[in-house]
Amino acid sequence: MSVRSRSRAVAVCLALAFGGWFTGFAATLGVELHTLALGYDAAAILQIGSSVAFNVVGAAGLALTYLIVRRNGFDLEFALSFLRIRKPTVWDLAWIVFGLVGAFVVLTSYHAFIELVDPFGTGGEGETHSSIEENREYPVLFLVAIPIAIFLTGPGEELLYRGVIQSRLGESFPTAVAVVVASFVFAIVHLPVYMGDDFGAVLVSLGTVGMLGLYFGVLYELSNSLFVPALIHGLYNATVYLSNYLTYA
Repeated sequence: MSVRSRSRAVAVCLALAFGGWFTGFAATLGVELHTLALGYDAAAILQIGSSVAFNVVGAAGLALTYLIVRRNGFDLEFALSFLRIRKPTVWDLAWIVFGLVGAFVVLTSYHAFIELVDPFGTGGEGETHSSIEENREYPVLFLVAIPIAIFLTGPGEELLYRGVIQSRLGESFPTAVAVVVASFVFAIVHLPVYMGDDFGAVLVSLGTVGMLGLYFGVLYELSNSLFVPALIHGLYNATVYLSNYLTYA
């Protein structure tokens, strides 16, 4: 594979990743302005509208747009094959159950290592996701976020970052490289929601996202099904929200 084709693959994937974020942000801003203009200032309504906008329009919308542009029209057979979407099997359900447990094992190990080594002088502490920090003031919003995580966030982000970006990189790079690069991109685009005064803590949190992305990417390759990382991603986020609800309610 030539350097030119590999450079093009990376450029396309970066454009998709950051394009998805900016598209989602613009859609989210539009939804929030419209709901406020209509007089619906309830936090739950804003969260639902914003999540739909960011994940459906930003992540999933851009992913599907790429597939349409690439084939000069929507080619269902190509899309299903490229994204590795197929009918779930019993083995996929096993992947999901053990994969969800594995996600917490991986992150627990990562944080234990960071706390032990403390490379950024933060005592192993990272920044809190901005939405979680906001929801702690209104814990019921964590309950609102649970179905959103399962049905929108997990599928939307995995469709873009694993289904499109990792698969596209895999056409030009060895699988291992594609998984690592896609995970790095996945972490970088989360920078805005982890921004804080302590840059070391920001790096710890981005490392957390990167480890999750790496884990989801490996599961995607091993299971050969987008359904697996999408559901594990959603269930992982939902579990975090439920834990926060039980803590702060």
